[in-house]
Amino acid sequence: MPVVPLRDGQNLYVRTIGRGQPVLMLAGLGMHSGHWLPFIVPFLHKYKFYLPDFRGVGRSSHLKFNQADVFHNHYQDTADVIKHFNLKDYLLVGISLGGTTALHLQREQGFADVKAYLHIDQSPCIGNQEDWAFGLFGSQQAQIFSRMSVLHELLSQYQDYLQLADLPKNVRKQAAKTLADILVLMSNQPKLRKVFEYLLISPKIVAKHLPLSNVADCCAYLHAYSHLAHDYRDSLQQCATPMTVIVGMNSPLYHPQGQMQIADYAQQAKVVKFHKSGHVPLTDEPLKFIRELKRFLQH
Repeated sequence: MPVVPLRDGQNLYVRTIGRGQPVLMLAGLGMHSGHWLPFIVPFLHKYKFYLPDFRGVGRSSHLKFNQADVFHNHYQDTADVIKHFNLKDYLLVGISLGGTTALHLQREQGFADVKAYLHIDQSPCIGNQEDWAFGLFGSQQAQIFSRMSVLHELLSQYQDYLQLADLPKNVRKQAAKTLADILVLMSNQPKLRKVFEYLLISPKIVAKHLPLSNVADCCAYLHAYSHLAHDYRDSLQQCATPMTVIVGMNSPLYHPQGQMQIADYAQQAKVVKFHKSGHVPLTDEPLKFIRELKRFLQH
């Protein structure tokens, strides 16, 4: 099994497949390396893909976070992967969480060895600020972050439990109610509150459909998203690497206008709009995504 030794002594699983030009692909929250495979099969004869499973996911599900900022943890792990494989003149792809990780990498050590970067449905600044209204959840951020903080406070008391499904039933009920509040705010469907609560209290449904199932990991992400701004606008202005920005025009998480402003900050960026896509253009418009991936790979 291909693993990369990390600076904290743990081993990260990295799937490698194909041959030729190196391509490092960073997945979104809850995605594992296998999710990329249907989209890269046509290109395996010309490109070698490096597909990490982030901490807490897939074959790296046993890895623990070692710091409060999970994004910095992912950046350090990615830097260790790049060093381990001695990646030079490589193509970089990041979607959602993977996009934030890529921007963190660019801020911390630059893109000197990156030939081109493909950024998929992620804002250059996660937290709303006086001069920025396009962070995670947009205008609803304050309300949703407030509920996320409530959920974080609840789950923090039960980190001796491994999985959400293992929590006492009364705790699962409280967590399900708070998650239902968040989903109602996101969907603007208050009539579905009871349905959400009913579904989310089921251990099987939680384990199968939520992007995270580990209690400690949930706490780490809830803290990182709701308490840390992660603003990459200034560092993007120093980025001269060619960049393609794929925007899901119906994304419920990041307003398209904010995503498209990446092209205003970066020195060489073009925007590709996916008009029928939400937050995951890969699955919403798969054929179009494969075409755009091909164009990107041919840089």
